[in-house]
Amino acid sequence: MFEDSLAGMGLMSEQFEYDIAFSFCALDEGVATQLNDLLASRLKTFIYSERQREIAGKDGQESFSKVYGETARLVVVLYRPEWGETPWTRVERDAIKNRSLDDGWDFVIFVPTVDRPKMPPWLPKTRLYVGLSRWGVEAAAAVVEARATERGSEPHEESVAERADRLRRARAFKEKQERFQSTEIGVRSSVQAYEDLSIAIEHHAEQITKSGIAITAKRSQEYRILTGLSPCNAICSFRPHYSNSLQDAHLLIEVFKGFPTLPGFYGSMNKPAKLKSLRFSYQLIREDYHAWVSTDANGREFSPQQLADHILRTYMDIAEKTSSH
Repeated sequence: MFEDSLAGMGLMSEQFEYDIAFSFCALDEGVATQLNDLLASRLKTFIYSERQREIAGKDGQESFSKVYGETARLVVVLYRPEWGETPWTRVERDAIKNRSLDDGWDFVIFVPTVDRPKMPPWLPKTRLYVGLSRWGVEAAAAVVEARATERGSEPHEESVAERADRLRRARAFKEKQERFQSTEIGVRSSVQAYEDLSIAIEHHAEQITKSGIAITAKRSQEYRILTGLSPCNAICSFRPHYSNSLQDAHLLIEVFKGFPTLPGFYGSMNKPAKLKSLRFSYQLIREDYHAWVSTDANGREFSPQQLADHILRTYMDIAEKTSSH
């Protein structure tokens, strides 16, 4: 009955060049690569970094439009507000929108990669999304495979050779990640990323203050301090212990009710209460991309700009809840 219903919709008989095509901004290439690696041994996938040789020398706009508008059975959009605004994702967005006029929206899955995303206004409000932060990459890959199968894809069993090759790639990259954690390059990169984060926090604080919510960002040695939303204060700190190793080097974000004692600052008369604590490590995510990664079970990745946004949001959310009690 299920196959009959699919055949009636033309999904079983229709031929597609790709089972799955990924559409994403550069910031989400790491997530796309992880999803692709989990699926590519069972389904034919399209991810630009893997298929660029196939479309080299062709008209880029026409080739991308055809993939997302015609030749991929299922399109997976790794969504953030910037998606659809960059030159290539704009082409992909338009192809998806045009295809929806004939095919509806069942051919596309949106996977938000940021907290509380404001989805595009042209998407039907009834659409369901795969929450990456809640599900994790492996569970998201399973959902994508299930949806592709529902639409007529036939995943093949991963061969022993394919599994071995995937294991080899994973081990080789793991070795690169470990080397990054034990080199001066890794330490210097993390220090620069902390400086980039600090600048982004200060910029965000200025913009928020202009909107009428006064938040002050200060620096003191390795500490970055956010104040203004009394009685809450947020403290960020990061200092590698070694010049050639990131071992035990964590970026710590803590939100207090009250103010802790810090170098150059007196603490609150009443003992401050810690309301929230977040930890991040600085890691090699893919060959040419490093990011802050949360040490919790979700293991979310953040660029310095994304993490600054996350810190300010967390601070404001906690301050709002604390002031309402």
